[in-house]
Amino acid sequence: MPATNHIRKPLRAIEIMRFTNDQLEEIAYIFERENGYQHDEYEKRIISNSKISHVEAEILEENVIDGIERGLYDNSTDRISAYWALGKRYNRGLIPKFKKWLKIEFEKNEDQAVYQLLISLGNMEEPVFNSDRNGGSAYYEIELNMRDAKNYLENNSA
Repeated sequence: MPATNHIRKPLRAIEIMRFTNDQLEEIAYIFERENGYQHDEYEKRIISNSKISHVEAEILEENVIDGIERGLYDNSTDRISAYWALGKRYNRGLIPKFKKWLKIEFEKNEDQAVYQLLISLGNMEEPVFNSDRNGGSAYYEIELNMRDAKNYLENNSA
């Protein structure tokens, strides 16, 4: 049989779209469920009522990343939700993207987005927080978070 020379595009269950904050919460819980996290009744209800829970996690991940990359999340609150959701994926393959976004948010002085990215990277065992913080961090420790982001970026090329 002769070889055919056709390129198959990957199938997408959904088109690239901008997810709402509620949908990003659903996506975070879907990622957690895939990783074996045991949800409480509230989170289970969110997932069961979700109109996107049938979509494969890989497709959701790809769409959230594409949304960030295309600038669909044009304010820091929305980007923070997107970073939070992706952080629940615990996909170490995303570390280069998280580093890239950390650099962008750091340069824009978006301290809350920086904090969320530090948390996501830290959850993937990246050495983001200075040891003098005794493993602790908090969103309101803006100066320390920005210091740690700067040190991490300087020592772990993005």
